[in-house]
Formats: sequence, C-alpha cells, structure tokens
Amino acid sequence: MRTLLLALLTAFLPAQEAFLVKPYLQLGDAPKGLAKERLDVLWHTTDQEGAWSVEMRAGKGWVAQAAPAFQRLDAPPLPPHRIYRATLRNLGPGARMPYRLKRDGAVVFEAVAQVRKPGPHRMVVFGDAADGSAGQVAIAQAVLAAAPDAVFIVGDLVYGMGQASDYRARFFPVYNAEALPLMRTVPFLGVPGNHDVPFRKVPDAAAYFAYWSLPMNGPALKRGDLNAAPVVPGVHDAVVAASGAAYPRMASFSFDYGPAHWTVLDSNAYVDWESPEMKAWLEADLKTAKGAAWRIVALHHPLFQSSRSHMDDQWMRPISPILEKYGVDLVLAGHVHNYQRSAPLRFKTTQIGRRGKPVAGEFTVDEAFDGKTRTRAQGVIHVVTGAGGAELYDPWQTDIRASWQPWTRTFISDRHSFTVLDVEAKKLRMRQLDAEGRELDAITLTK
Repeated sequence: MRTLLLALLTAFLPAQEAFLVKPYLQLGDAPKGLAKERLDVLWHTTDQEGAWSVEMRAGKGWVAQAAPAFQRLDAPPLPPHRIYRATLRNLGPGARMPYRLKRDGAVVFEAVAQVRKPGPHRMVVFGDAADGSAGQVAIAQAVLAAAPDAVFIVGDLVYGMGQASDYRARFFPVYNAEALPLMRTVPFLGVPGNHDVPFRKVPDAAAYFAYWSLPMNGPALKRGDLNAAPVVPGVHDAVVAASGAAYPRMASFSFDYGPAHWTVLDSNAYVDWESPEMKAWLEADLKTAKGAAWRIVALHHPLFQSSRSHMDDQWMRPISPILEKYGVDLVLAGHVHNYQRSAPLRFKTTQIGRRGKPVAGEFTVDEAFDGKTRTRAQGVIHVVTGAGGAELYDPWQTDIRASWQPWTRTFISDRHSFTVLDVEAKKLRMRQLDAEGRELDAITLTK
C-alpha cells in the first residue's frame, strides 16, 4: 500500500509543480488569416531541465507538434525561469482544437484552443486592468461570461511597471486561473502602455517583449533607435536577451481577424509618429488594408477624450488625417480609466505644442449618426475603454454633461466596464458592458 501511495503521489506532483505560469495562447507571428491557421502556446517553468512536448487532438488520437523552444529570463526579483514557446500548426480556421502538454512523457496540462475565425467573430477589448484589484477580477469574470473569440488589451497591461514580477503577481493569476480559463482557451493580444515600458533601475521591466508573442510586421526598429522603447544598458539586458527579436519591434504591429484589419500603435511619448519612417509604415499598413471591411486602430493614448485626467496627453492627434484618408472606422484606446465614445469626427491640426501640451485643430462632426437608425458613420469614432479594473478616473463627470467635449456622446466613469465587438462583413455591433454584464452603451455600424 505504501509503495502504491508513493507512486500515485509521484505521478500527481509533477502536474502540480510543472508550471510557474500555465500555458496561454497568443496569435504569434501570424498577421494574416491562413487556410491552415496557427497559434502560439507559451508557458513558464523553473530553470530546470525537462522533456516537454505538445500535442493536438486529431480524430481519436493525438498528433505531436514541433518541439518547443525556450528563453531563459534571469532578472530579479524573480528567480531565473524559462519561457517556453511552441506553435500549434495546421489548425482549421474557426475550429476549437484540444491540445495538451507533456513533461517527461506524462500529461500535465489539457485545454481547448479557439482558432482565429475567418468570418463573424467576437473580440473583447479593455485596458488599464491588471492591478490586482477586485475590479480587475470582476471584469475578467464578465469577459469570460461574454464568450469572446479573442481579447485585446489597449495598454497598461499590468501594474505598476510592467515587470515580470508584476505579471506573476497580478496578471496570470487572474486571466489564466483555473476558475477563469481565459488565456488558455482564447488568444490575448495587446499593446504596451506607459506602465509597460522600461523604468530605470528596474531589471525585470518591459516583460511584455518576453512574455507575449505577437506579429512582427511593425516598423523595423532596433535597440537604441529614437522610436524604440528605451532600455538602460546593464539594467535591462536580461529582459532584452529573453525577448529575442521581439524587442523592440513587437511594440507596433498589425493583424487581420475575420473581416477586420487591426493597426496597433505604440503611442508612448518616446515614439514620434510624424517621423518619416513611422509615418511611412502607418500609411503603408492602412493602404494595404483597404480591402478589409473594417479598419480598427488600437493604441494606449487616446487622440480625443473628455476626462479631466490626462486631458493634455494629445500627442497622437496629428495622425488623424492619415486615419481618415484610409477609412479607419474605430480607434480604441485606454490610458484614461473610464469609458468614452465620440461621435464620428474628422480633425485638422492647426497647432502642435510640446508633448503633454494641447494639440489644437478644427473638428468636423457627424451629428446625424446615432448608431441606431443612422448607422453609416462619416468620420472616425474614438473609444476610450480604460475601465478594465484599475482605479476609475473622474467618476463625477458621468452625470455632468457640461464637462464633456461637444463631440463626446457617451461618458461612463463611475463603474468598471469592457467593450464587446461583434464583427460581420457588413455590420459591426459595439457594446459596453459592466462587471455584471449590463449593457451601458451600444451602437451599430454598417457598410
């Protein structure tokens, strides 16, 4: 009996101790929809040898995938650990595919992956979330209940300084928990905000570049370039090394999901989107996306918003003419911890000051659009969806319409919320839900 008990414990313990962070799904370097889709699966372990393998369910059996690779991260305060990555290949578009991981021949994890859909789909969007609060957990539970096909986080992915230790404490325990199996079943995407880039004297900052796996089709930046996320030699070397080619290029990218094309921009203050190389990339990306039914731009810092907090963080406004030129439908942002929606608008810059100062210009507003009976927008709709869990900004403004900008149509700052996009070829339905799943706002766009 004692021998049997020991054998059972030996078989049970590896499954419990296999992971520091259990497997989670990423889109990987796959910006375009594919006839045979792919997803990346990542997981973290202690810095110890182990024979890892990944298998996909095919019919009644399991098919081995290519052997995983790992990067080692040795950046205090966490002990050295390994970030494993494997690619699930030849996936049927839109399928739900069971997958499992083995260590030393024993199955230690199983889940079902939602593969990118080629047509109608549901994308959930929120930002400014992972601070370890009750609000973060409540929104995560509501997101799970909304049954997304994928999730996009519009910056400030984790508080307070984008450290690997922050992810371990406040990000993965919520979005990849046993009771909240989000990241292991649907791919997460995101863009770095001002809390995600390196901070001086913090060795494990900028973990975004090591812990995420997203398309690598952004501007061809190199370490030390003016528009690259800044790092300090001798401080951030370990994170940069563990990030490989992802640093600094993965800060901006684009991808297709069904009939929508997403252009994802690093909007942090060190990036100058008026510089020739950055502006050229943005124009080229939007130009090649003109065949998409919907064009969506996602970034952290909003171009237009009404909250008194961060009111002067307007440095992204000068890209407005480019977005309008190529028919962008929605701009989704965070940074401001509440929900706001503008009328469809166009903007012509007349004066640009220093970073952190107002950017003046002339507005043309589509007053007729209401998203219900009039659903063809003449201009770009700007959405702030930064109420994903962190402390809310300016709750008093919710009921004081006189404090809103004249082109703001909805402003909800007294509760946490998230955005649901139901995307079809001719119709896009956008809803804002609170932590109880109640609808706070809704519009429909049609082509």
